Amino acid sequence: MAHEIITSVQNPLVKRLHQLLDKKGREEQGRYLVEGAHLVEEALKSGAEVTTILYDQERSLDPACQRALANHSQAAQVIAASAAVLAKLSETKSPQGIVAEVKKTASDWDEWVDKLAEKENALLLFLDEIQDPGNLGTILRTAEAAGVDGVVLGKGSVDIYNGKVVRATMGAMFRLPVFARELAATAGEWKQQGGRVLVSSLSQDSVSYDQADYSGKIALVIGNEGRGVSKGMLSCADQFVHIPLYGKAESLNAAVAAGIFVYEAQRNRRR
Repeated sequence: MAHEIITSVQNPLVKRLHQLLDKKGREEQGRYLVEGAHLVEEALKSGAEVTTILYDQERSLDPACQRALANHSQAAQVIAASAAVLAKLSETKSPQGIVAEVKKTASDWDEWVDKLAEKENALLLFLDEIQDPGNLGTILRTAEAAGVDGVVLGKGSVDIYNGKVVRATMGAMFRLPVFARELAATAGEWKQQGGRVLVSSLSQDSVSYDQADYSGKIALVIGNEGRGVSKGMLSCADQFVHIPLYGKAESLNAAVAAGIFVYEAQRNRRR
C-alpha cells in the first residue's frame, strides 16, 4: 500500500510534530513523540493512541510495526518521509528511521487505587523530584520488570514524555501505571487505605535495606539525585531505609538505588 510522502521540513505537519520535542509543545498538544521501531511497536501493542507514523522512505515500514499496526484498534496515519524530515523530528545523533505521534493518556488515580486496595501486598514507588531523564526512564523500566504495581511522580520531576525518558523506559511506560501527583497528599491517602511508606534516608534511625519490613502494602520513596528526599516526604515515613556504602562513594545513583529497593522488597515477599 502506497503512503503519502513528505520530503520538506517546512511541511505544516512536520512543523507541528517538531514542537513535540519541547515540553511546552507536548503540553499544548497533549501528544508526544516516540522514536525507533521497538518503541513504536510497543506503543501500538499497548493500545496507546498512535495517531501518526513517519518512516524512512528509503526503507519499508518495519515488519513488526506493520503487524502491530494491523492489530491496532485505532487507525493511524502512516507517512513515508525523507531523511531530513526524520532528522528534524529526532533527538538522537543517529535518527532511527521511524517516529510516531502518540496521544497522552490520563489514568484515573482514584479508580486505580480503589482496585489496588484489594491487593494485600501492593508495591508502589514514589519519586520525589527525580530530574535526570535517564534516571527516570531507567527507574520506570526497572519498576515494570520488578512487578511494581504503579509509580507516583512528584512535582518537580522531569516530564515523563521527555524523549530521553521515553527511550530509556524501553517501552515500560506503556505498561506501567504512572501518575503525576502531589506526593505528601498521596502518601496520606495511601496510609488511609492501610499502606505504609518506606523512605530512602541516611537518618540515624534508618535500617539497612535488607533488614527493612516490606510486608503488606508499601510505597517506597526515592529522592532527588542531589538533595535526597524532601522534608515533606521525610515526615510521611513509617520507616527509614538505606543502602550501606562500603566504598568511598557518598551516594548511589537514584536509578540504581530504586532497583535495589524494589527487588529486595520483592525478594523479601517471596522468601
